[in-house]
Amino acid sequence: MARADLLKKLFSSFKQDNKEMFYAVASEIIEDEKKKNHGILADDLKLILNGNYQKKSINTLSENTPRDKDKDMPLIEVMYPEKYFSDLILSDNRIIQLEQIIKEFNNWEVLVSNGVFPTRRALFYGPPGCGKTLAAQALAGEIGIPMLYVRFDALISSYLGETASNISKVFDYAKKDSWLIFFDEFDAIGRSRNDSTEHGEIKRVVNAFLQQIDNYKGRSLIIAATNFEQSLDYAIWRRFDETIRFDMPSHDEKMKLFELKMKRFKGPVHVLEQYMNELEMFSHSDVEKVCQIIMKQCILDGKKIYTKNDIEQAVKKQEKNVSLRKTQY
Repeated sequence: MARADLLKKLFSSFKQDNKEMFYAVASEIIEDEKKKNHGILADDLKLILNGNYQKKSINTLSENTPRDKDKDMPLIEVMYPEKYFSDLILSDNRIIQLEQIIKEFNNWEVLVSNGVFPTRRALFYGPPGCGKTLAAQALAGEIGIPMLYVRFDALISSYLGETASNISKVFDYAKKDSWLIFFDEFDAIGRSRNDSTEHGEIKRVVNAFLQQIDNYKGRSLIIAATNFEQSLDYAIWRRFDETIRFDMPSHDEKMKLFELKMKRFKGPVHVLEQYMNELEMFSHSDVEKVCQIIMKQCILDGKKIYTKNDIEQAVKKQEKNVSLRKTQY
């Protein structure tokens, strides 16, 4: 984030209609962002200033990213998540924890100059579908940095030693700029080295990750998410500055989520309360699925108002999916 004095100058120059001063201050902000290793942001600001800015697509951003030799697949996807805290329905405590991470990141230089580091690594854990990925996207959106989404399907290689090499490639690439580096399904590479069912390769992979995360000095935020925290290596836990559990949504959170997702349509929001018994095992994503079912039906029927019957049918349909999922695991 640009320094306060530069922002004040920028606003003053705009108010005074002083274009020369505006361009000078804007250029100074760009240079300031470059010094903070915000190369992508600095380049985008320069393009905007020159009138040549076009938002990059995911495919364009992902060009020249590291690839797995075995599958010839990109190890990461680069994206600009358009998610913010307004898209999250979480407990107040979780929001406070996430806001603290942002506050520390935005005051990185202040903290470092006083001999302490901001939160650089956070572990999100808990049941599937409870907002871990969305929270990571919202952090990137609120901070204003791109996300490096690490693709575990490409990261894990069948060749001996190649997974460790892929992890190294990801961190080498991350040194180029400031990012939110997101490891989804993190248990795929962070499993306990004491697990008797695992072969020796997992020790090599965990050791490689520990080495990379210890040596990485970039101005980035590393987020790892897992649904199986009990399988993680003990040493992995100690490497994270912050660990945040994402629980199943409460009664009130389900109602708020339903209202948020259904705001484009009119209907009896309160009716959902009648189905809270059926929604007992519903995660955040399950409630969203209910909303999607209702919205699709409304669109197909050409109506903008949903009914109690629409809610009932959607709940029943998703309840079957939840029951089927429980029998599979």
